[in-house]
Amino acid sequence: MPKLSRSLLLATTLLLAPVVIFSTALAGPKFLKTGKALQPEKPLILEVRNRTSKAIQVEIPSYTDQITMQPREKRKLKFKLRNGEHGLSVLYWTNQQETALRGKIVKPNAQTVCLDLYPSRYYDDDRAIYDTEIPGNVLIF
Repeated sequence: MPKLSRSLLLATTLLLAPVVIFSTALAGPKFLKTGKALQPEKPLILEVRNRTSKAIQVEIPSYTDQITMQPREKRKLKFKLRNGEHGLSVLYWTNQQETALRGKIVKPNAQTVCLDLYPSRYYDDDRAIYDTEIPGNVLIF
């Protein structure tokens, strides 16, 4: 009887594992409609707030290196988009494998982006935002 149970468990695992891996690989971006497009010629303010109880890392590719933010820390970064850039990418992660993150975006005006990072369940895990060239939309990956 134990051999039958192990065989059944192995067969079930082999059948379901590719489905789980395949379905998570297809996860696409979530769109967030903000109605406020960035204006590349003006300075931009990015306010990041760590709403977790763990240290997290944040990076704006080609603008900043990795920034470590302590729990409950808030950072305000001011910069100007380079010529030809119409969007803003922000990557965020934590080194603790058990901590997943969820990003919430608020754009109080066209030149300010507020990113609040919260703890989340594993399957709702986000890792990046991108303020797109499509006016008034933000993608969260």
